[in-house]
Amino acid sequence: MTRNEVRIGLRVKSNRDFCAVPKGTDGVLDEDYGDGVMIAWDLPDSPLPFGYSEYDGVPATRSGILRDGFDNEELKFLDIAEKGSDEK
Repeated sequence: MTRNEVRIGLRVKSNRDFCAVPKGTDGVLDEDYGDGVMIAWDLPDSPLPFGYSEYDGVPATRSGILRDGFDNEELKFLDIAEKGSDEK
């Protein structure tokens, strides 16, 4: 993925393994902070709420949502999810 493709609510997929996030896991780009983005992961044991698209300010300790930051150089570790995968 490139910086030009960044938009809030975009469904993405990891193209490598991360701690607690296996390769191929879907997530939602839920925050853009200029120098990077945050991804909320849609995990089997901790699925995103239906229709989730933007960070609502609720801390992870209450929401249970795993979010990871990626600086603009790390966007290469994310792919845009195939069309239709954002429909839950």
